[in-house]
Amino acid sequence: MKITRVTPFLVEEVPTSDGWSEGIRVLLVKVEDETGLAGWGEAFALSPRQTAIRDIMMILGEKLMALPEASPRRFLQDVAAVEDAGHPSIDFDSAVSALEIALWDLAGKRLGVPVHTLLGGAIRSEVPIYANAWDSPTQPPEAIAARCAKMRSEGYRAVKIYPLRQPTLELTEKLVRLTREAIGPDADLMLDFAVEPDPRRALQAARLCAPYNPFWIEEPVSGEDPASMADFRKRVDMRVTTGERQSGLTHYRDILSLRAADVLNPDICGVGGILRMVEIATMAQAHSVLFSPHNWNSTNVGFAAMMQVSAVLPNLCYAELYYDYLELGARYATTDFVIANGVATVPTTPGIGVTIDEGALRALCVKED
Repeated sequence: MKITRVTPFLVEEVPTSDGWSEGIRVLLVKVEDETGLAGWGEAFALSPRQTAIRDIMMILGEKLMALPEASPRRFLQDVAAVEDAGHPSIDFDSAVSALEIALWDLAGKRLGVPVHTLLGGAIRSEVPIYANAWDSPTQPPEAIAARCAKMRSEGYRAVKIYPLRQPTLELTEKLVRLTREAIGPDADLMLDFAVEPDPRRALQAARLCAPYNPFWIEEPVSGEDPASMADFRKRVDMRVTTGERQSGLTHYRDILSLRAADVLNPDICGVGGILRMVEIATMAQAHSVLFSPHNWNSTNVGFAAMMQVSAVLPNLCYAELYYDYLELGARYATTDFVIANGVATVPTTPGIGVTIDEGALRALCVKED
């Protein structure tokens, strides 16, 4: 297929209706072929990097349109690998991710099949998900526990909280205790330490939280330091998870070689896209390590792409859902997945399974001079 147009969309933050979340800026891309058919992708775009990632995306898009024939693999080989020039970064890979996902969406639509069929076929029809209880701004333990209780009442079987955002370890322990009480003993509780700069404090917190049976400790220290992560893992009797902040196969190879993690959680919108996720998951499986895709971009496009990959991975344990971002996504997209009772159904329509209302999307975009 020949790509004729690449169009980015930068959506402004929209606070949730209940005031719990201040919202997230969303960076989407529309990729069109010579027939007018369109595929959609999404980038992992942290503030204030969105405009820079958009600029990278457009440079890559120009190279993509210059290809006589485009496909996800050809884009990665003949455009992304060339423009990377041996200087990788997650911002570059975020732009790559969005375009690569859009090319898969386009390929599935052209062939009339969901993307997971192109990846070899789904091995599950439902994906277990955990609901991320990110609180923005930071809330007291009682409010976060109540939020998790609400998620549990809606059928979610696993939730994630950020205990070290609390100002003291006493409040950290209180938050974990109250949340465990709120969701009950049968639900899984993920704890994200969000890269605690002091490894000793991370270890103290982990030991305080251990009685509440966390499913994992995520990013206890920086994933950029695999040796420190491996050392932390040796000192605790809990699963350790890392991977959301990095991209590049070399990094994940080092994590696996050092036995620094029990679970890898790269983000499909930041790691390089669908093929890279499959590659990392395959590496993890060879080391008996579980896989749980991170998904900061739970505004439909990124989430739907994650569902396509999750459907084909033997070592999947959970996929992530940012509970409060679904509200924004519903304003500009309809989807071919249903979230209920702690699982999301795997999309079956052609492509990744998302239809965009472009008029509604444009109305939400950042107004620029």
